[in-house]
Amino acid sequence: MVVASNRWDYLIVTASNEAQGSAYESQLAFRQRAGLLDAFGQVMVVTDLDGRRIGSGGSTFLCLMRVLDRELTARSLDPRSPGAIEQTLRQLRIMIIHAGGDSRRLPAYSPCGKIFIPVPGKEETSTLFDRILPTYLALPPGRAGTGQILVTSGDVLLLFDPSSVRLDLPGVVALGAADSPEQAAKHGVFVARQTEVIRYLQKPTPAEQATTGAISPQGQSILDIGVMSFDTEAVLRLLEAFEIGPGDHGQLDWSATTHVRIMTLGLDLYREVCCTLGSETTRAHYLDGARASGSKWDEAALDQTFDVLHALPLHLQIVPHCTFLHFGTTRQLVSSGLSLREHDQGAPPVATVMVMNSRIRPGGTLTGENSWVEACDIEAPLELAGCNVVTGITVSQKLSLPPGACVDLAPGRNRNGLPVFFLRCYHIDDTFKDSTFCGRPLPDWVHAIGASPADLRSPDETEDPRSLWEARLFPTVPDPAGIHDWLWMFDIGQATPEQKAAWRAADRYSAAEVALRTNQAAFHARRRIIRKPPCATH
Repeated sequence: MVVASNRWDYLIVTASNEAQGSAYESQLAFRQRAGLLDAFGQVMVVTDLDGRRIGSGGSTFLCLMRVLDRELTARSLDPRSPGAIEQTLRQLRIMIIHAGGDSRRLPAYSPCGKIFIPVPGKEETSTLFDRILPTYLALPPGRAGTGQILVTSGDVLLLFDPSSVRLDLPGVVALGAADSPEQAAKHGVFVARQTEVIRYLQKPTPAEQATTGAISPQGQSILDIGVMSFDTEAVLRLLEAFEIGPGDHGQLDWSATTHVRIMTLGLDLYREVCCTLGSETTRAHYLDGARASGSKWDEAALDQTFDVLHALPLHLQIVPHCTFLHFGTTRQLVSSGLSLREHDQGAPPVATVMVMNSRIRPGGTLTGENSWVEACDIEAPLELAGCNVVTGITVSQKLSLPPGACVDLAPGRNRNGLPVFFLRCYHIDDTFKDSTFCGRPLPDWVHAIGASPADLRSPDETEDPRSLWEARLFPTVPDPAGIHDWLWMFDIGQATPEQKAAWRAADRYSAAEVALRTNQAAFHARRRIIRKPPCATH
């Protein structure tokens, strides 16, 4: 039974493209059928427009427009009628979880998105989504009769007591946690006087934090943990600031000018919006902060945003004893996975190889340390030298991986529509946002294999790839056993001329292509089948 105060009208998960959105819908539908989302009246996935990344702010407003269009129609209200939007918002509680990233720094789970990566948990189907949702559901409601829009992120697990905060303050209420200035420099930072925020700084250096008074006498700053609650007055002000109103067909939309600006430049909730807030924030503060954090909006547009939003109250609730577990990179899979298991068990885990959704058959063994093994069928010895991530593979013969080596296998279809397996070998510190591959500069690796940058692009492309994410490096194999034919990629210096020639002739794909070509149903089915193998027949 769902407690009334925990009842929400909408759960919205955002996605960056149609393929990711379809995958999210499938995962959410599975949980709805299992009764895990009964606290929500409706569950939706909202995808960025036209496959373009429109930023956390653009995505937030797109979600609000989709809900308002639906609700106004259901209530037979004309959005042009005075008070129709306000009346509707005051009756809604909406939870928005932003999960629209490409997962470039976490390639093994780019097909499913970071929000649905498997993580340690008591349930068989534990994912990051399943671990974060109970905390957000337990957050208190906003002020009665003022509606509530809760906006949060789907790529970090926050471990804190939700009953320790209150969200029934006017305007915007944000959650923060104390941390070192060095750690806070990677996030938004609050300069506050008790619960009143006087400045919001986006990724300020420790020196900037010191000059603005953000650092306490104890040497800590209050960083933004990415959870914000908006009441109806705040939402109405936001709709005004970004020129959202009824379009030609009655549905809500941005003005033509704002629409173009968002589609071309994006709109960041923390940069273009939050930096306007704070009782002592000036226009100069906002312009300098927005520019320093990467805003490409012109000064006139930023001025207009400031004029509408700067008086909006922003309140701070400091969360005591908050633990951040990031699952944003391949290395963080291991470190955060181990930290989560320690949190659950109350003591450091005895084994430091995280094993999930996997099985070890007769003849199979697993040795190693500080590693991650998921969705693997182990029929032979698997030896991990340390800091390894292995997902989706079948170990049918002995497999020994050097330190830092990562292997993932994903089912999908090639450019001709034929079923294949996409194989990726890389180093744990290859971020896929830069040009380091298997622990060495990508140009060096490409030169060593006898190729050129042009060999890393598709025939219809005219520019060389700008990062590892876009480089056609990864071959396909017809069956899972084929992984053993390509493990030499970790040590290009020892590769034979025949192996190098095989790579140059192979049908290769970029990580970006793999994310789109992966067979989502097969990707998740493998994990279900391994978790619950069919009963033996006699």
